[in-house]
Amino acid sequence: MQNLNRLPAFPHRDEAETRMTYATVAGRVGAWFFLDGVGDPALERAQRATSCLIEPERGDTVLAIHDGTAAGSYILAVLARAEPGKAELLLPGGVAMQADAGALTVRARQVNLEASESAAMQAPSVVLSGISGTLRFQRLEAAAQKMRAHFGAVQGMAQSMTATVGRLVQRVGNSLRWIDGLDETRAGRVRMQVEDRFDLESRHVSMRAVGQVKIDGEKIDLG
Repeated sequence: MQNLNRLPAFPHRDEAETRMTYATVAGRVGAWFFLDGVGDPALERAQRATSCLIEPERGDTVLAIHDGTAAGSYILAVLARAEPGKAELLLPGGVAMQADAGALTVRARQVNLEASESAAMQAPSVVLSGISGTLRFQRLEAAAQKMRAHFGAVQGMAQSMTATVGRLVQRVGNSLRWIDGLDETRAGRVRMQVEDRFDLESRHVSMRAVGQVKIDGEKIDLG
């Protein structure tokens, strides 16, 4: 590939002469693309025009134009790709959309999606990853047949929460709860197993049973 610094300057033309031709991209140095099959020294290299959103690649067939000035050679369009299943769409501001064998990648500093009515995303597998995230909804409904989550620290605040669960299993290292008002449990049966010590402190304690009350221990202190 020729060195860009050694390329001869195009001769000055008193009258602009516009020429257009098909060419094949042979290589690239910086913003300049080298073209083969043009038969015109003025069109042996060209820049990508702003209107040509697809980034030319080596082997692509392109439409090039020269307006008769020293720096007036541009690639107007990519007519045929050397690799039909691959393309990169370049937008102003450093935004790019790349398609490769049916996969789409969007590269941008910031991406915003706005819809006046609704937005939907459907896929067999969805992955969201980031350093921080925020979800804001006036109303949120979620349904999953199975969920597995790993958290380092969780902090939640809710004015009211209602949950209906068929079966709940929890394994906790340490559990601390502060309840300002009433803590009420309604259950068909309650069973508690404590390996070491069970302490119950209260200003008043009431225990009522319709049937039998049994207390069993090696030593029982009352009062």
